[in-house]
Amino acid sequence: MSDYHYNNYYYNKDRKTSAVEVIIGINVVIFVLTYVPAFLGISNVPLALSRNFLSLNINFQNNNIFSINSGAYWQLLTSMFLHGDLFHILFNMYGLYIFGKPINKMWGDGKFYLFYLMCGICANICSFLFFYFTASNPVSLIGASGAIYAILLAFAAYFPNTQLLLFFFIPMKVKWAVLLFTAIEIISQVSNSASNIAHITHLFGFLFAYLFLIIFFHIDPIKRMFSKNGDTY
Repeated sequence: MSDYHYNNYYYNKDRKTSAVEVIIGINVVIFVLTYVPAFLGISNVPLALSRNFLSLNINFQNNNIFSINSGAYWQLLTSMFLHGDLFHILFNMYGLYIFGKPINKMWGDGKFYLFYLMCGICANICSFLFFYFTASNPVSLIGASGAIYAILLAFAAYFPNTQLLLFFFIPMKVKWAVLLFTAIEIISQVSNSASNIAHITHLFGFLFAYLFLIIFFHIDPIKRMFSKNGDTY
């Protein structure tokens, strides 16, 4: 991308807010409204309400907690806009901005919203089914990671040879990062590692991104990532 186009895109005061910026804004506003009152010791009510009403709550029998089992289907969407702590939201929104901005610019807002939301919701649906049939205890899922992983795969499909700094200091092409993340998520899920991370949701994000890119965009991410003519952003 030339300096002219870069400056024109990022510094044009008349340009409208992009889909990526809107999504980030919604996540930040919800995070501030729910966590700041608790952090300042003002009230824990907003945080409790968000967890009880908006999280993807699975297998809960407590009448005080809305559960998707009991018909709280909106949680498939709302849980995508909740985060567990500051690091969680910073990591997710950073990934959305870095990988989402080029895709947003290429597709436009409409296609980006549709891809992001559908991948995230479908990942949550499959996660619900997975934990519904396999988990012996109640499970609450929050975070945009399923949709973020979908955006990462879309970016890798278009710009597989773009160099990134993995964990901010390891240089790696994005296509190899996708393979590394996939392997880590599979190993973590199979090994049932003791963590609060829903690795299966990340994998479902990759899966539905792959399917949607093939079906609706007529792009095979695997072929594009490992073709000799892969692009760089």
